Amino acid sequence: MNQDQITAKLSQISSKGLEATFSLSEAALENAQKLAELNYAASKDALVNTQDSIQQVLTAKDPKQVTEIFTADSLQAAGNQAVAYQKKVSKVLRDSNKEFVNVVDASIDQLQDGFQDWINTVAANAPAGSDTFLSSFKTVYGSALQGFEQFRAASKEAFATAEKTADQAIEAVQGQIAQVKKSATPASRSRKAA
Repeated sequence: MNQDQITAKLSQISSKGLEATFSLSEAALENAQKLAELNYAASKDALVNTQDSIQQVLTAKDPKQVTEIFTADSLQAAGNQAVAYQKKVSKVLRDSNKEFVNVVDASIDQLQDGFQDWINTVAANAPAGSDTFLSSFKTVYGSALQGFEQFRAASKEAFATAEKTADQAIEAVQGQIAQVKKSATPASRSRKAA
């Protein structure tokens, strides 16, 4: 195998890597757009709800009406909106993570296949007496493959941890909402009884 053929093989491997990078960049932009749309919608809803609450407070005739505006149910509704928003964000991030993992897996597989093909071609066309060099070269290549596999495992573990953390955050918010409602319910009953 001559130098031009070796260079062509390496160029082919590099171009596949660039394709994967472009694919990841495109996916990242799409997900950023989805997150921006979610943030816009959530901000708009929060602004409308805040304006409604302010209007109700301004038109209240006495302090009792103001306290009735901020009941546990209205606070729970705000909390539920926050949870719904977080779930939507988590879904976008999960989808993005799955897409990223799939691209990483495919890229690693392509790199491994490309390098293996390149190694086989070099070994088949190696001059006589280069067995020692080829053996050490294959050892280095094997170590590189292990590094790819470690990266694959680490990226999957990192994404699983991120998803678990997002789920725990949602559960924590829901638990806090339930606690607020639970603690506010007896107080509102005692006010009505008095």
